[in-house]
Amino acid sequence: MSDRREYLLAELRAAALRARLLQADIDAVGLALKAGLISPDQAIEHLSDCGLLHLVGLREEQEAA
Repeated sequence: MSDRREYLLAELRAAALRARLLQADIDAVGLALKAGLISPDQAIEHLSDCGLLHLVGLREEQEAA
């Protein structure tokens, strides 16, 4: 296998792991919100801090509420 192919495969494995970590963050926020451990505003703040807010379909008035 070429060095370029090996490098790309390693990058793809790393990207898949990063995606799993992001999914774990989203799941944790959802579980905490469902259990009443955090408020909706705290959930939005956490998702924003993690750079995940763009993945959630919130309208502007919901974000401001």
